[in-house]
Amino acid sequence: MLSEGSHIIDTVVLMYFLLVGQEALLGDLMGRPLQVPMAVYDPEDRKLPEGASPKSELLSEMRQAVRHYGAAAEAAAESESSDHEIESFNRIKRIDDLYDEGSLVSIAMTPEELLLAARLQASDATAYGLRVGLGPGEAACVAISYTREWTIATDDTDALKVLDQLHGGRNYSYERIRKLLVRAADEGHISREEATRLHDEMRSLGFWDSGQPFS
Repeated sequence: MLSEGSHIIDTVVLMYFLLVGQEALLGDLMGRPLQVPMAVYDPEDRKLPEGASPKSELLSEMRQAVRHYGAAAEAAAESESSDHEIESFNRIKRIDDLYDEGSLVSIAMTPEELLLAARLQASDATAYGLRVGLGPGEAACVAISYTREWTIATDDTDALKVLDQLHGGRNYSYERIRKLLVRAADEGHISREEATRLHDEMRSLGFWDSGQPFS
């Protein structure tokens, strides 16, 4: 496990561990509580007035995910087609429980971090080696990771490319989903077979990865 309080997790990593019901394993590997920027999870999203429906991009990325999986679950229930979408929705909405339990916290950004994140999202992000800007969650994670020297958990190649640029070739600490599953097996949290099974399940749910944790 990493040092407590020295990590930041982006939406993709958090979402896929939730979708396979392994948020506890993510805590074993990254430290507790799980830490994300407000762009990934903002608890204030839940306090919107009844019937309020702001544009999706105004919500945190995990709230967007909850709405997406909720709509899919509702459609599946109406058509009686599959319980798969309902199960995915039940798992993804666990994010609110994690926050209420204190198992997940949202990290407020400093003015310096907010400025860097805004630059990384801008269309003119070529100075950081990008063709297009990062998404809000990735940009916030990169800014926090860089300024605080925290480990970043992300599967966004562009985010890691930016950190390469910012660090000027110096080493920095990062995790990717496959790397986390390999470490989970190496540290004895799960077996190699279970790591491969979880990776396969994540890929069946939409996670893209051309490799396997173990050959």
